[in-house]
Amino acid sequence: MNISIFRYLIIMVSFFVGVSIGTDAQNTTITLKYCLDEASASYPLAKDKALIQAALELKIASVQTGLLPQVSLNGQATYQSDAINISLPTQAGLKTMSSAKDQYKATLDINQMVYDGGTNKYQRKLEESSAAADVQQVEVDIYKIREQVNNAYFLLLSLQENRKLLNTTLSDIQERKGVVASSVQNGVLTPTDLDVLEAERLKVEQQLAEIDISKKSTINILSILISKPVSDSAKFELPVVSIKDTTLLGRPEYKLFELQTKRLDDSKQLTGSLLMPKVNAFVQGGYGRPGLNMLSTNFETYYMLGANFKWTLWDWSKNRKDRQVLDVQKKMVQDKREAFEMNLNIDLQNRLSSIQKLEEALNRDDQIVELRSRITKSSASRLENGVITPTDYLTDLNAETTARINLETHKIQLVQTKANYILAKGNY
Repeated sequence: MNISIFRYLIIMVSFFVGVSIGTDAQNTTITLKYCLDEASASYPLAKDKALIQAALELKIASVQTGLLPQVSLNGQATYQSDAINISLPTQAGLKTMSSAKDQYKATLDINQMVYDGGTNKYQRKLEESSAAADVQQVEVDIYKIREQVNNAYFLLLSLQENRKLLNTTLSDIQERKGVVASSVQNGVLTPTDLDVLEAERLKVEQQLAEIDISKKSTINILSILISKPVSDSAKFELPVVSIKDTTLLGRPEYKLFELQTKRLDDSKQLTGSLLMPKVNAFVQGGYGRPGLNMLSTNFETYYMLGANFKWTLWDWSKNRKDRQVLDVQKKMVQDKREAFEMNLNIDLQNRLSSIQKLEEALNRDDQIVELRSRITKSSASRLENGVITPTDYLTDLNAETTARINLETHKIQLVQTKANYILAKGNY
């Protein structure tokens, strides 16, 4: 076989395989769970969780340095207006010894914390609880996007079902056009009657075009929410949603309130530790004039080691007031939790009421569709026999279509309301 022909066959096979794969991808059925999972994972703020953890590790490492020896290099040069003068008796008489007025000092100081009253430990705890609260705040922000995904997904479901029903209506009109055209040829009906059906056909096609535009726009929104491309020909599956009889609330805000409270408790412990005594050990090595001998006028090396102690016995109640502020802030968090819970319970009751209304509406929708279907069939038969006009038939057909659209819309709205109810409880 010629090599160029062989390459051509490979290219053609690859092309058709690619077309086949692309077609399968376009016909993919998309579920609500997939959209919710993708939206949560790809939401831009989701990246902040890793950043918060990275920042926490750096902060902890920074706090830990407080337990390590602190090394500093210091230098000083001074000139003073007077100096130490001492007169000592000798065999030759009095000898006066004086220190230099110009003095120089360079020291290397090493300080080691021996006891800090727990400040370092509580500082680490505060950084950890603050990071945990920040991560949970991200979870709260991510959770809010789920209802947007629900709204876009169920709107697409409604558009998808409405398109099916309008296509059925369009087929019915096309079928009746053939019957009316035959009646026009036989002189039973006039050409105007045929125009009535044609006008209705154009109207339905216009509605289909509007649905396609709305669907494309909503698909674009859903694609942005889940950060994944969604094909215009994708099918959307109506989820099965059941409301469990449980009072358990799993909203991420509850955990956020708990972590915010813990952060304030840790901050209060840290503030209290600042009043505890602090003990440091130190070593100092130096070179200068004078050294430790203040009367020497020569440059000398020297060293010093020891420990120091510090305990703030009176701070004008500043520390106590700082802890009182934290207590007030803790009470504010509790008030926010109670307000959130009250508003959530009201919202849940409203959603339950909507569910009951939709369930009641669906019971009537089934009966209405059945009656409208019988009326339309009777009208179609009378139209074929020339008893009624196409306008009369279209009135009954549109009424049936509206009833079917109401039925499918209420079905989707019921599932959506249940899904949003579960989402509001935090159990999704």
